[in-house]
Amino acid sequence: MKKLFMVLLLVFVFSISFSASKIVFWHTQVEESRQKVINQLAETFSIETGIEVEVVAVEENEMFSKLAAAKAAGTLPDIIEAGAETILSLGSDGLLDTILPTRFINNSGWTFYEGAARFVMSPDGNNYYAVPYHGWVQGIWYRKDWFEEAGLEPPVTWEAILNAARYFNNPDKGIYGIVLAKNADSYAEQVFTIFALSNGARIFDKNGNIVVNSPQMKETLEYYRELGKYSAPGHTYWKQARELYLQGKAAMFFYSTYIMDDLALAEVQTKYIENFNPELVDNTGFAPYMTHSRKSSFGQVVSLGVLNTTTNKLGAWKFLNFMFEPENYVKFLHMAPGGMLPTTKEMAESEVFMNDPKGIYTRYGKEKIMEIIEGMSNVEKFGYVAGKVFPEMGKISGAFIIGKGIVKMFDEGLTPEEVLSFWETEMKKVTGK
Repeated sequence: MKKLFMVLLLVFVFSISFSASKIVFWHTQVEESRQKVINQLAETFSIETGIEVEVVAVEENEMFSKLAAAKAAGTLPDIIEAGAETILSLGSDGLLDTILPTRFINNSGWTFYEGAARFVMSPDGNNYYAVPYHGWVQGIWYRKDWFEEAGLEPPVTWEAILNAARYFNNPDKGIYGIVLAKNADSYAEQVFTIFALSNGARIFDKNGNIVVNSPQMKETLEYYRELGKYSAPGHTYWKQARELYLQGKAAMFFYSTYIMDDLALAEVQTKYIENFNPELVDNTGFAPYMTHSRKSSFGQVVSLGVLNTTTNKLGAWKFLNFMFEPENYVKFLHMAPGGMLPTTKEMAESEVFMNDPKGIYTRYGKEKIMEIIEGMSNVEKFGYVAGKVFPEMGKISGAFIIGKGIVKMFDEGLTPEEVLSFWETEMKKVTGK
């Protein structure tokens, strides 16, 4: 019995030491080129610390199901890189460690953008579910040269957007004031969201009740319908918006910062238009936020979260610090210049960040890049209210309810009141509320 006890004890000690020398990292960067970079970072970490990293790439829309399966099997990863919806949902279910992220955010020396940090904050406001790592902002890209020549204000307020759309709209000459999302898809929801949030219109209240049928949402729909008079016709969506703008046929369009290489690089731009316009970057402005009754931006924040089931807290802590070391952080961000924006002000302002391999940021200039990243300060979404996440928003988005209502308004002539009634009925149906 004594020998058996000693054998079991040795096995136990060995298993602890083995687990302490390894961490499992799941990330959502499934593109082959990005996986290569992440694997290189993991190898460097292993060499420096002696801690092996098992790297697993997971499709972003499969992260929830993969984590649920891993939880049931007792094989959850130690650290994940995932969007805010995943992080807040896991956090609200008590599956994320809050001690390490909170300690890191408060003591690392990095200054995180307020909007990015707010996306991972616990409802009590005292802790963080994860550490914001990168993100993107969506706003209005516009012909700054046209605006300046016409003496118009940048399209930041509702009034300025509508005035500019009216002024530039000339369909007889193939020019449209704006390309507004008018299709039953996720792009329509993204575009409409920033208008709604800038007017204080919400889908959920802080208790999760559906409150979409509100005066603020009605006013937003009325405005959106009016703005649609000066938009390109038909069921316009993101591909048409991008192409019309690149062709010089639209004064304004909505897109995320992933459009930056399309505007700056000849090899990308000429996929959509015949001749490269080298002046388009300089002639393009970006409105990273919108304001009406309040100020708001739309975008995504991707964070590093530590599962509370990990047996290697020290390894997870070391990995967090390693990923934020400037040379490692910028290597990650430069996998997708423009698409991956830093969540910290120090990295955003650094020369090493501005010097991306493709020279995209140099083409824009530091002043414009800082204006773009500033959108991180006000990033919001419908699914978050007062620090709470409502996963039911995923069902609403998956059913394209917002886009369907917009299509009904433009195609079938539904009034804003009728659209609100449609939205309320459909949202309650899919969420069971």
